[in-house]
Amino acid sequence: MLNGALAHRYAQALFELALEMSVLDQIEKELLELAETVNQNNDLKILLNHPDIEAETKKQVLASIFGNTVSDMTRHFVYLLIDRRRQNLLSIVQREFTRLANEARNIIEAKVISATALSPAQEEKLKETIAKTTGKNVRLLSEVNPTLIGGAKLQVGDRVMDGSITTALSKIREELKKTSSKPQQEVGVN
Repeated sequence: MLNGALAHRYAQALFELALEMSVLDQIEKELLELAETVNQNNDLKILLNHPDIEAETKKQVLASIFGNTVSDMTRHFVYLLIDRRRQNLLSIVQREFTRLANEARNIIEAKVISATALSPAQEEKLKETIAKTTGKNVRLLSEVNPTLIGGAKLQVGDRVMDGSITTALSKIREELKKTSSKPQQEVGVN
């Protein structure tokens, strides 16, 4: 919880500055690139989070990787995280910053996981339904997971709706286990 609260404070401060300077989209994109690069490169992650490596060395490594591809605002923000030994919060800060930016744009992210890829028409219908329900513009992220067998799972904010066949079968299996462990007389068979 402490990391989440700290990440929120850092993201909020950066968000307010980016909004004031009218560079919200740019900062969001740069933070995402930084967080993805660090998350995908285990050696870089270890280097940034190693307590015995000096802050200046960490900054030099990041500067050599990103060069002039990130703005001064993003660079100084990440350097601030490094100076305060909070670089491990980068991914959480990035997600929180994106959430704040989406909120300011009246956008809500929805994630749909389905057994097969949704058609563009199905995605559009789903976006329209979510937009009517939430009153916000919808950014839909689609993912295919064949283990669902059929149906889909939908996550909008912190709400999850699971209409997958896998989950339905699992619930039926659990109900059968409950009823089959009861003595015959309790289930109505004499």
